Amino acid sequence: MRNKHVVVLLACTMVLSFAAIDYAWAVRGVTDTEIRIGQWGPQTGPAALWGAVARGSGLYFKLINEQGGIHGRKITYYLRDDAYQPPKTKAIAKELVEDKKVFAFASGVGTAPGMAVRDYRKKTRCRG
Repeated sequence: MRNKHVVVLLACTMVLSFAAIDYAWAVRGVTDTEIRIGQWGPQTGPAALWGAVARGSGLYFKLINEQGGIHGRKITYYLRDDAYQPPKTKAIAKELVEDKKVFAFASGVGTAPGMAVRDYRKKTRCRG
């Protein structure tokens, strides 16, 4: 009888362990059908010419989606205009992580905007 209880206990432990592993593998911004990616870049203002970098990223993601996505997951791409102003970049990063639940950032344009969100990205463990 005692062996039966040990076997049941071990089986329950294994089931709960697998459930915990599955939970740990859940990643913000990635589902079975979608990967959410965000990017900031100057679309207006004095550095607007550099906004082409972000628009080019959007075209690349569109191409990936047309070819079936990544392991069947389509990329949902969020581009936000920060006008090369670090305070706007901070607000954009917060919106993309907390509201849009992005998995990662696909680069951003500029050292000053990037440095403005560096600590926030480390804290939220957002890739990119």
